[in-house]
Amino acid sequence: MDEAGMTEGDGTEMPLVAAVRADLKRWAIPAESAMAASALDLAERLSADDIRPAAAAMLHAQLRATLAELGKVAVPEERPGDPVDELNAQREKRRKGA
Repeated sequence: MDEAGMTEGDGTEMPLVAAVRADLKRWAIPAESAMAASALDLAERLSADDIRPAAAAMLHAQLRATLAELGKVAVPEERPGDPVDELNAQREKRRKGA
């Protein structure tokens, strides 16, 4: 890992860190926010070569909890073709037009 701990020796990002970063991007949550930074830190610690099983279990549980909390504040994803989303969009258009 590099000095920051987020990449391997060849410069590629650790898979778990990359996955957390992708979730943050998909959810439109800035990586600089405290909870996002915490999730990235947990992912980085889980990527260490010398992590002990008990510590890994604890960190995984904390990472899952942190990601669940981040998911609650995430920007909702639109599902194409969802009838409820389409009805809400039509209702919003009518409100703006009135």
